Amino acid sequence: MSEPNNSPFTKLHVEEVTPAKRTLLDELNLPPKLRQFITDNAKALQIALVALVILSAGWNFYNYYTEKQRNDSTALLAQALQQTDAEARNTELQRVIAEYSGSGAAMWSRIRLAHEQAEKKDYAKAREELAAIKKDVSSDSPLFPLILFDLGQVYEMSGDLDNALSQYAALREIPGFVIIGYLGEARIYEQKKDSVKARETYELLKTQTELEPAVLEWVEAKLAAK
Repeated sequence: MSEPNNSPFTKLHVEEVTPAKRTLLDELNLPPKLRQFITDNAKALQIALVALVILSAGWNFYNYYTEKQRNDSTALLAQALQQTDAEARNTELQRVIAEYSGSGAAMWSRIRLAHEQAEKKDYAKAREELAAIKKDVSSDSPLFPLILFDLGQVYEMSGDLDNALSQYAALREIPGFVIIGYLGEARIYEQKKDSVKARETYELLKTQTELEPAVLEWVEAKLAAK
């Protein structure tokens, strides 16, 4: 009679799950409750996984698309600004606006076109463009005070002093642009021959703590002359 094989390498019991029938859950050796949860909700989990993959792919594509749009529009704007011929430059700037509407490059193209119209003394078109840009720019955007300043200058150059004054008055309410706003207001009052208002504005300007010494000296000289 043969003795039983007590070798530790001999299996005494046959596994209920054969290698051919083992699943990923078997291989992961998950806790029974978690395994049961996954089994009971397999379809819902599969749908969620597919949705997650689709959302991830869509987000990656969006990032790629927006980055490409930004790079392409910036490159086209740089190309436009390098044009020495005014007509060619304007054409390229219009192309940036048409092809990349809503981009930062398109906004700078619009501002540049307004500047060129002002340089040609076409103040009506410059005012129209800058006023449209002002409506499109949020009041908390870093561009907003720059548009106010540009509008103030265009109104001032065209002789529309009242509208120029309103732009400079709005400008001095914005931190970082207080001095520029006051200087614009004082200059307009001087052009309107309103010496009382001009003096009041210069006096207010003197009280600004961020006023540079050179500007303060100039303001004091202006007040001494009045």
